[in-house]
Amino acid sequence: MQCTPAAHSPSTPEAARSHRSRLRLAPLTAAMAICLGANPALAQVTKTLSTPGPTAQAQKVYNLLADLENNSRNGGQKQTIMGQHCEAQKESYAGEYWVKVGDISGKRPGFVEFDFGPGNYTSSYSAAYVDNAVGFARDRFIYGEGIVGFSFHQSYPGASVKSWENTFRQSWMDYNWMGRVINWQANTSEYQALLRDLSFAADKLAYLQQQGVPVLFRPFHEMNKKGSASPFWWANQDPAQYKQLWNIAHDYFVKTRGLKNLLFVWSPYEWDGTYGGDPWNYYPGNDRVDVVGVDIYHGNPYFPAAFYDGLKGYNKPRMLAENDKLPVRWGDSRYGSVSEIDARPWVIWSVWGDSLLYNLGTQNANDWNVSSNHKAIKDTYNYYSGYWRVLTGGSGATYNWGGLR
Repeated sequence: MQCTPAAHSPSTPEAARSHRSRLRLAPLTAAMAICLGANPALAQVTKTLSTPGPTAQAQKVYNLLADLENNSRNGGQKQTIMGQHCEAQKESYAGEYWVKVGDISGKRPGFVEFDFGPGNYTSSYSAAYVDNAVGFARDRFIYGEGIVGFSFHQSYPGASVKSWENTFRQSWMDYNWMGRVINWQANTSEYQALLRDLSFAADKLAYLQQQGVPVLFRPFHEMNKKGSASPFWWANQDPAQYKQLWNIAHDYFVKTRGLKNLLFVWSPYEWDGTYGGDPWNYYPGNDRVDVVGVDIYHGNPYFPAAFYDGLKGYNKPRMLAENDKLPVRWGDSRYGSVSEIDARPWVIWSVWGDSLLYNLGTQNANDWNVSSNHKAIKDTYNYYSGYWRVLTGGSGATYNWGGLR
């Protein structure tokens, strides 16, 4: 397991002021990182967030995730929070798939995630579906029905149209383009455009903070996608530049905007070598990340242990941030039995959008989830074996989410 970077180079005006003191601590930090990496089985997930002085609600949510992680590492109860990503821009109403899970299984997801992008095919990210998503997420937490998250499929800085197509690398981007995006020292036009985009997300997150709602925030994901796999503009870049991008964003949200309600989620793509390469050099550091995850879309339902085991040395709660299959399915004439919750109890297992019912990007049935009258969905959401193995949300939740408010 690769160790995490011991220290950061100054990547923002705020970071530059403290860089000199961090350098004095670098040898000790490096030694600590080596020790943790060499003995991941002995590492305990701490309950210290990357944001100093977090809100009480953010700390409570993180404490829950850390407890779930530590339980799984120490032979305690194996439990997973079931999650559902909702693509508000594609749904008939924001949160449609959160509701749909309940219609099928009788229980709602304990975690719901939305997205601030990729925009409304105008010059602005502003769209009714974004505001509706923010309101839906707010209500789930305030009503004590679960915890919430947001990702950000952000168009490249300076894009005149905020669109899905503009979230990807563009053919005209020259070798030095990414360097200009992160060049805060020169205050380049690309850097200014980056901050304008981040300010849209910050405004929404600030509103949620005012409402007492903590957010698992998952920016700049799948950074390790290969150039042949349609990477986002921030992906397949020089790892040092990617980490500087992350640090700029982290400092902007936490220091410039004063947000204290965020849990930062770092989620690379599956690193099996087909679409994603090794993600380790892209890790921003323990002081900039709260939850580590992975996006998995390939392979049969028996997910390789490499992803779960590979993230263990980071000493953070582990999340399956995106995937297309439910983790529990008791055998029938079609499939054998599998329980990923028993084998690998990720703290959160989140299904992406309509892949709950359809193969990704198609209208063909996702057979693993929907065959035998949605057996995998029902088996997963109703998994009880002496205690609730799956933490669900909504009015009939299997966990007291109201205690996190």
